Amino acid sequence: MPPPRLWLLVTALLAAAHRTALAHGGDSGLLDPGPQDSPPWTALPCHKISVSNIDFAFTLYRQLARDSPRENILFSPASISTALASISLRASAASRVQLLEALGFNLTMVTEAEVQDGFRDLLLRLPVQGSGLLLSTGQRRFGILDPGATLDLKEAWKNMDEHIDKQTQGKFGTWGKDVKNETTEVLVNHVLLRAGWAQPFDPRGTSLRGFSEDEHRAVQVPMMKQQARVRVLRDPELQCGVLQMDHARNTTSFFVFPDPGTMGQLEEALQPETLIKWDSLLRTSSSRLELLLPLVAVGGSFPGQPALHVSKVTHQARMTVDEDGTEAAAATVVQLTPRPHLDSDLPAPPGPAELSRPFLVMTFHTETGSMLFLGKVVNPQGSAAPDQPGDSEPTK
Repeated sequence: MPPPRLWLLVTALLAAAHRTALAHGGDSGLLDPGPQDSPPWTALPCHKISVSNIDFAFTLYRQLARDSPRENILFSPASISTALASISLRASAASRVQLLEALGFNLTMVTEAEVQDGFRDLLLRLPVQGSGLLLSTGQRRFGILDPGATLDLKEAWKNMDEHIDKQTQGKFGTWGKDVKNETTEVLVNHVLLRAGWAQPFDPRGTSLRGFSEDEHRAVQVPMMKQQARVRVLRDPELQCGVLQMDHARNTTSFFVFPDPGTMGQLEEALQPETLIKWDSLLRTSSSRLELLLPLVAVGGSFPGQPALHVSKVTHQARMTVDEDGTEAAAATVVQLTPRPHLDSDLPAPPGPAELSRPFLVMTFHTETGSMLFLGKVVNPQGSAAPDQPGDSEPTK
């Protein structure tokens, strides 16, 4: 059986581009997979939001990469978008439009009702549990009766920490230190993923190899080895290789490894249309390739500050990639105040496929076309690369 492709996402992207082109009286100019390549599928409400969600993910990623170009990055676009879209339901009309547009939605192409229906459908379809796959997601509100009372604040955040700890199976520590005195309500969104590889790696093939953080520095990390037929491509325009590896059921990951010195160029070029191009160019190798993937344990976090009555948005994510598969978790915490808060900060070609230098990782749920996790691995050991060689030692 051939590996599943991002059919639903690609179809949605093409349809959205086609609608935009028609609205401007032109041709989409995008790749058309053709009727002979497209399997039968049923349009879902969540497909209408997948393109904008991915566009928002890439936009946020670029902001984080510009702020910290030499650090690991990891976040869950699905968690952040879903949490903020839920907040918009209770905003005024003007603020609701402002927030949805900040999330990447063109409200002349999709209605507010379609956006909210899409997120409700996404929350219903993402939870999956079966052989080789556990995908859990959801959200919960926590009210604070007396924002000025220290004991009430501590009790509310204790309950929130316990909820996050339970839903993410202990992936994160306490969040109580982030509380603001004027907070009256907190929305918590979580995503937990445990997805086995469609073709697991044999732990006996794992050995220490060099991983080049940059031209000056290399670290020794455990690298997994596998002989397998996989989907690969070489993108000469973006000067990168792309490897697609499937997990169990409806999940898949893209590993994107740019040529040395071209990471910034690749990051600036990331668009939903890039996925269309890659999907059309990915080919299953006719021979069994030698894969070398580092065992990765990375995390990421950032505070943000949208407008409206949202005083603070905090997000944390963790991911581990090993011989069995990928395990990842994320939580988004949105603090609400009774008034606008004004003083917060704004936020390879066929041959050996070896990820021995910084790379991007994107994990998708293919049925919904959702990007569950997006990140960059600069150092698989979890520490940022120093500004100059010799400034710091790798984390042991």
